[in-house]
Formats: sequence, C-alpha cells, structure tokens
Amino acid sequence: MKSFITCNDLHEVGCIGPKYTWCNNKKRAERILEKLDRCLLNSAALKSSHRLGVRHLARVASDHCPILLNLLDFNFPCKKNIKFEDIWASIPASMAVVRDAWRRKSVGEFPQILNQKVNRSLKALCYWSRTKYKDLNQSKDELNKEILDLQLKEAEFGLLSDEDMWLLKTKIDA
Repeated sequence: MKSFITCNDLHEVGCIGPKYTWCNNKKRAERILEKLDRCLLNSAALKSSHRLGVRHLARVASDHCPILLNLLDFNFPCKKNIKFEDIWASIPASMAVVRDAWRRKSVGEFPQILNQKVNRSLKALCYWSRTKYKDLNQSKDELNKEILDLQLKEAEFGLLSDEDMWLLKTKIDA
C-alpha cells in the first residue's frame, strides 16, 4: 500500500474528529479501535486554490466513521439537493402536502410537467418537515453530537467506562 501511495503521488490529508475510523464494536479488552480509513489526495489537489477540510463523522450505522471532504472557497455555483426522507411516508399529514403541491397547474410536455410536480412536492415536503419537525431535527443533531463526543472520549482515553459504553450503545441504537 505504501508503494502504491508513493508511486501515485498521494498524500494523507489531516482531519478533524475521532482519531480512529473503525471499531469492532466489542466490549472492554476485546474492543479494537484502528485508523483504517483515510482521505488521500495528489499534489495537484493539495496545491489548488481551494482550502480542504476533512472531517471524520460519528460511527452510527456502521463500524466505520464516514469521511467528509469539504472543498472550501469553491466558486462553482452550488445547488442544494433535496432528498426524500423515508419518515415522510409514515406521517399521514405528508400526503396532504404532496396532494396540494401536485394539484397546482403545470405547463409543458408530459415529462416536464411530471418533473415540475415531483420537484414542487419535494420542496413542499422539505419546507413542511423543516417547520413542523424542527425539534426532531435538533434532537437528531444533538444525538449525533453526543455520539461523536463519546467516540472522541474513547479515542482519547482508550476504553470507556461500562456506563459510557452502555450510553454510547443506546444512543447509536436510538
């Protein structure tokens, strides 16, 4: 691996977040923490005018930390993508939001009309969810922060106490 990295002019980018990116999710002495995942960039990327930021996110649904690479000062126009949240389908009130958005008139060819209605529905659901479930999103962000704090504590001090291990497990399973 070292030979591959050297031959391809790759360099590891420093990061913020948990020191270890993988955990075998076992307890006490059987628990293993390692830095398996890395963000590698070539010299051209490192010399670019963009500031790079790498963050290890909290391990929640996997035994690996997701790695987020931010390109700061990137002047390309950024359009925010709206993604459908599965939770919306389980909330009966969301059907009314979609129905109202879908009923609005659209013009153009059938594929254009369909695209307009789908985009309008997604935007309406996103806005509705943000206003209606603001507390839920804040709780989710707080939970992720608490998980990350416990994982940082584990990386810094080694093993967590039984109470902290139980707390981490319950927060991840929440």
